[in-house]
Amino acid sequence: MTRHQYEGKKLLDGTTASISVVDNNMKNTTFSMTENGIQMQRSIGINYCDKQKHGADFDIDSARLRSKGYALDIIGAYSPILIASLERRMEACEQNLIRHLNDIEYADDCGHIVYVRKDQTRGTFNIPSFNAMKEAVAALHKSQFKSFFENKIWVDQTLKALLNDTEMHHEDKGCFKYSELISLLCEIHAN
Repeated sequence: MTRHQYEGKKLLDGTTASISVVDNNMKNTTFSMTENGIQMQRSIGINYCDKQKHGADFDIDSARLRSKGYALDIIGAYSPILIASLERRMEACEQNLIRHLNDIEYADDCGHIVYVRKDQTRGTFNIPSFNAMKEAVAALHKSQFKSFFENKIWVDQTLKALLNDTEMHHEDKGCFKYSELISLLCEIHAN
C-alpha cells in the first residue's frame, strides 16, 4: 500500500481540505472544520484512474469514448421526454405569438419578434430558436443523439423546454437519474 498526502488550502468558510492517496485505486479526500471549538473531519473515498497502474498502453481516448457513449445513452433514454417537452414549448411559443399578433412592438430581419402582453410585460418569439427546436425534435425522432453535442442551440432550447414544462415528471429512466440528464445538458451548453 502506498500513501501520499497533499495538504489543501484553508477555504473561505474556515474549512480545510486535504487529499491523500491511500492505495493505487482510491483517493481519499478529507474535509476538516472547526465549529464552536469542536474539530470535525469527514473523509470521502473516491476511485480514480491511475495511468501508471494501467501501464503505458492505457488509452485515455478509449475512456473518453466510453464516457461519450454513456452521455448518448442518457439522451437516448430521455428522448421521449425531451421530444414531448420541446413540442409543448413550440406549441406554447406559437400560440403566444398568434395571440399577440396585434401587439407586436418590434421585429427584425434576424427573426426576433417582441410583443407586449396585456400586463405590459414583453414576450419574444425567435424564429431561429423555434427552428432549432424543430430540428432537435426531428433528430431525436431519428435517434441522432450525437447531434446534441454539435448543436448547442438545441441544448439551450431543450433546457428551456424542460424548465418551463409543467406537465413533465422528473422521473429516473432505468439506471439514469433525471439529474444526470440536466447535468449533461448543462455541461454540453457550457462547453
